[in-house]
Amino acid sequence: MTWIAHEPLTAAKRLEWLRTSRGHFDLDSDFTWGIFDKREDTLFGAAGLKLGANVDERELGYWLHVAHIGKGIALEAASALVRVGFDVEGLDAIELRTDPRNVRSARLAEKLGFQGPTLDPLSYPKPDSEKRDTHVYALSRVVYAVSPLIRVPIEAYDVLDRRLL
Repeated sequence: MTWIAHEPLTAAKRLEWLRTSRGHFDLDSDFTWGIFDKREDTLFGAAGLKLGANVDERELGYWLHVAHIGKGIALEAASALVRVGFDVEGLDAIELRTDPRNVRSARLAEKLGFQGPTLDPLSYPKPDSEKRDTHVYALSRVVYAVSPLIRVPIEAYDVLDRRLL
C-alpha cells in the first residue's frame, strides 16, 4: 500500500498524520477509525471510508496488525462500516480495492456481498513509483438492501453523543 512507503513515521509526522485524519473526519471527507480491544488499550488496526470519485460513493479500507489477522476482526469492522456508509451517510455505493494476490481481502469482499472483481490495470501507485493492478469490488445500495449486512448489530453516535443506529 502506498501509505506504508513512509513508515515508520517519526513522532512528529505521526502527529501530523493524526491531525490531518481528524481534519478530514471533521470535514466529512475521509473517515478513519482505530480498531481496539474492548478495554481500548490495544490497537488491532484501523479502518475507514474514503471519498470516492463520486460524492455518493466511498472506498472502504482497513489494516490489521499481523497478530490479529484471521480472528474475524476485519470482517466485523468492514461490516460495521458498510452499515455506517449506507444507513448513516446514505451512500449509493461502496468500493473495496485489493491487490490481486490478496486472497484474504478478496474473501472478505465476497463474504460482505461485494460484486467483482473488476481489474483496474496499473491503477495503484507503489512506493517505488511504479504502478500495480488493482481488483475492484463494489457493493451498491440496492444489493445492500437485501443483504444480511443490513442486520449487523452496531451502535453509531454523532458528535453530540446522539444515537444514529
